[in-house]
Amino acid sequence: MVSAVDPVMAGDHGGLAGAVTRGVLKRGTGGRALPFSPTGLDVELLRAVEAAAASLVPIAIVLPLPGTAAPLLLGAAALIGAVMRERSLTSQAAVVSPHLASRILYDQLFFKDQRLADYIPRTAVSVDGRPRVVGKPRRDAGGRLHLVSDLSRLSGWAACLSGIAVDGAAVAPGELRKFLVTYATVPLVYLTADPGDPGLEHVREADGVVWGWDAGSLVAALDRDVPSQYANAGPLVTSAAVLRHASRSEVVVVAPAEGETSTLDTALSALWERIARLSAVSGVESSITQGHGLRWARGLFNTLSMLPISPARYDKHTGHGPYAVRLGEAVSTARALARHTGREAAGHWFGVADALSNALVAAAREERLTHLIRWAATCVSEGRRSLLLVRNSAARVALVDAMNEALETPLGWDDWVRVATMAELVAGRLDTSDVREIRVPGPLPRARAGLLALPPVPLLSVLTTGPFECQRALRQARWARSALRSIREETTTCSAPRLSLVTASNRRLPETDVRLLAGEVEVLPMSWPRLPGDTGQWDPFDARIPELLRRVVDERGPGRDEDDAPAPTRVVGGLAQAEVPVLAFELYGGDREGLLFAAPNDVLTRRRGMELQRVAAKSLLAGDVIFLVDHDARRDLLGAVIGKLSETATYAPLAVLVDFWHRRARLVARSGMTYRDILRRMHGTSITSEQAIGSWVRGEVNGPQDPADVRRFALAVQDRVLLAQAERVGWALKTLQIVHRKAGRWLSSQISGADPRPNETLIDVNLGLRVSDLLDSVTAHTVGAVDRSARTVAAHEVGRLLPRTDE
Repeated sequence: MVSAVDPVMAGDHGGLAGAVTRGVLKRGTGGRALPFSPTGLDVELLRAVEAAAASLVPIAIVLPLPGTAAPLLLGAAALIGAVMRERSLTSQAAVVSPHLASRILYDQLFFKDQRLADYIPRTAVSVDGRPRVVGKPRRDAGGRLHLVSDLSRLSGWAACLSGIAVDGAAVAPGELRKFLVTYATVPLVYLTADPGDPGLEHVREADGVVWGWDAGSLVAALDRDVPSQYANAGPLVTSAAVLRHASRSEVVVVAPAEGETSTLDTALSALWERIARLSAVSGVESSITQGHGLRWARGLFNTLSMLPISPARYDKHTGHGPYAVRLGEAVSTARALARHTGREAAGHWFGVADALSNALVAAAREERLTHLIRWAATCVSEGRRSLLLVRNSAARVALVDAMNEALETPLGWDDWVRVATMAELVAGRLDTSDVREIRVPGPLPRARAGLLALPPVPLLSVLTTGPFECQRALRQARWARSALRSIREETTTCSAPRLSLVTASNRRLPETDVRLLAGEVEVLPMSWPRLPGDTGQWDPFDARIPELLRRVVDERGPGRDEDDAPAPTRVVGGLAQAEVPVLAFELYGGDREGLLFAAPNDVLTRRRGMELQRVAAKSLLAGDVIFLVDHDARRDLLGAVIGKLSETATYAPLAVLVDFWHRRARLVARSGMTYRDILRRMHGTSITSEQAIGSWVRGEVNGPQDPADVRRFALAVQDRVLLAQAERVGWALKTLQIVHRKAGRWLSSQISGADPRPNETLIDVNLGLRVSDLLDSVTAHTVGAVDRSARTVAAHEVGRLLPRTDE
């Protein structure tokens, strides 16, 4: 227990909302601790969370606004609330979020003028569920804020928590349901951007409440805002400007002009119908392979629905390796699944393969790209800053290349139109303060319904290619906005009275429906026929599909729709196979033991001494130590680190620059130059072996050890594009070398049990970023035995740590 005069404890701060409005909770900015300037939405949110915690009622918050740090801030607020109630620094709380920004932000929070982490440190909870204190607190009384990326890591010890904030992106629906039953007395806040999130129903079933805002309630919240006249750290959730845009935003569905036809729209409609028919086949639901196959097919359909460039352009940027999802392999994959299933389902899988073939041919004509080029030219001529959202990073890079190559694209188009991914927007890595329009090149995936419900800019437009897509997009937008209005009504009529709270009266807004433009002319929605297999508001597949997909997602863990599921096949010699020849490895250590199946030439991360090496699976021996990411070998360890590091603003260009380097280096293979020729032209380099050049071109290593060698390489191969970015690429590769070295030492220390020196764990002193923040999903396992006998297993079992079964 702490004394009553402890500087962190003294005074009555009036609960969570009071702690924020009175400036008790602050954020370190520019060397000073500044109070927050809460909006009306912030105050209402804190009061609702505080009342729910006091009543031990779980609460689900529907907050479809991008870039919010609400999970971390609510977790920290719950911790502060417990500290003030108990007048003790021994309280513990947890935040479940996949975003790296949460870890950095907590280190910047102050309680009055004392940094919170100096008294209640944060922890990194590894995959094995063990919390490790991050940093060196000045005074450690036992209190903790546990930051985890997966809810399952709290299993077994969550009962000691005074509160937990869960980001919906970090938990599968079945896992949330189980947690609510097991830990019914732990105050829980569940946050989601999706008004149709299945987690909302699980909270209701646990006798909890649901809280949310629609456009009218945001207007009312803005009416209560009082701008601060003093320096401050801004609002908690999001700025008043974003709230104002969201409250007044509109959604427009853009359809082809009258008389225009689309082979792509027809092909996607046929593919949709084929998948719907497959879902109704008896026996498909009971097969795990077929379940993974259906999830793969659904992801592929969503990719094609938002694909602004040809499949060939897209596949150039999907990366290498057996788990990359390539559109060019889709038809072969569907046919392989047909050959490995029952007679009735086989016919439907062959039908899916034929429909995929037609859709890929139609997508190769790049109908969407033509429309987007014209739209970008209009944005430039009108001086309208806009955002073009695509599904993933492969589509982003491919689209930027295509726009730059197009003769019709005006010079400087990218000064007015920024191409970005949905994940970047949702994570808050994009500044939308001056953006007037967001354009999406097709109907959105289910998990991004919140973007339609409350767009953060004045206008969100959805480009469609014909009646099928237009009808989908219209229904999605109307459903999302209607669902959010229903949630606000539930908030005011059910949730607020239950918590003894009063909400501000909503501002009555005109019931403006989603608009439809045919070309540039606004029209009334047409009377189209019912979609094939139409049984749902969003995805008109057979009703059994969502349940089957939930089972597969629960098995594999949480994920977003834009993260394409790997195909349950392996392409060998251009032919997809559902059964894969593998080696079997018995693994020990970490939090889980079992069997790992890997093809002989699959790449794994192995530790030898203090170094990490990427090696072929066939080289592993008993006693070797390998590292898995999220209990599987499907993701490269360094790739996972790059992705996590790129979430911060400082290192956001990292993944793009590393990918850019590898793409430019691979071009040398078609130049006709030998590695010896290149080495001879690299004047001033310290490397002496031409094999080093070959390792860069083949991607066997990250790149040159000397950042200056990037420039020398570009000059040697006469690559002006690479030369223009040589300094930035050199910085990216140098950063990777530092991270890779420190990651190896940190992982080695976890195996040996020794504490690494502080300077060996710190990646960025200004951000307080440590190696443990990047590697919380990594586990080390010792190879106990290797079985090299000939065997084949189902492709969906390859690269995953499976429990041993007694044969």
